[in-house]
Amino acid sequence: MHLRSFLFLASTAAAVFTISLGAAERVFDVTGVVRAPLKNGRVVISHEDIPGFMPAMTMGFTLSNPTEAVTLVVGDKVKFHFRVSETASSAADFVVLGRVDAPDGATPPVKSIPRVREGDPVPSFSLLDQDGRAFTTAQLSGRVTVLTFIFSRCPVPEYCPAMALRFSALQKVIRADPRLARSAHLLSITIDPEFDRPEILKAYGAAVGADPAYWQFATGEKAEVNTLTQAFSVFAQRNGVTLDHTLCTALIGRDGRVIELWRGNGWKIDEVIAALNRAATE
Repeated sequence: MHLRSFLFLASTAAAVFTISLGAAERVFDVTGVVRAPLKNGRVVISHEDIPGFMPAMTMGFTLSNPTEAVTLVVGDKVKFHFRVSETASSAADFVVLGRVDAPDGATPPVKSIPRVREGDPVPSFSLLDQDGRAFTTAQLSGRVTVLTFIFSRCPVPEYCPAMALRFSALQKVIRADPRLARSAHLLSITIDPEFDRPEILKAYGAAVGADPAYWQFATGEKAEVNTLTQAFSVFAQRNGVTLDHTLCTALIGRDGRVIELWRGNGWKIDEVIAALNRAATE
């Protein structure tokens, strides 16, 4: 690999640390279009590129004062301040600039895939790991796996960076416990397979301190990834350069069946470790 290419990959993968290492709060002026109204203190907005921070995408913004967004409706073009600290982000100071029609050429819905629940087997898949080697459902057999979904260019602290930090903490506990070190495994599957090819994920894994013996990353054909995201009810849809997604973390048993599911980013390290210990003794 050429040095320039390597440095590009490394800088891309290291983007996750821009949140954890930056001490001061940063404030960005953001312009976008409301795609889903206020719900649970969040509003979904397709925003323009935020120079020096993140590309254009569709995502949910947490409101510092939810009453500001009560009157916002789908199609409103808005401008607001996006505040990002080491551990959190929030949106405030909304101004409605006008109205925008629904975008043309939106991605049509894909074929519905049954949603997995606790006790269900993980859908069969064929992916590639961070070294470009085949990674299939069969490799979940015989060990307990904590699986989550991320993408390397996600810089919002409550999303993928939070998952990377928590998986790093899980890895530390697993490595220190001989029983878990033999039986437990971490797996992060990208929701952006077109960009997150194996070499990108390898650089990303190195940036977040992943030890491939305990924590692997996987990518693959878009259809394969879509099957998994739908099965785990992870919303991940791209329209042009935008990407909107939700979060799900799952504990998979030695038999390839789902033991437990955690939606969003509210799970704690201790509860996942407790679940791992229970599964490792079964």
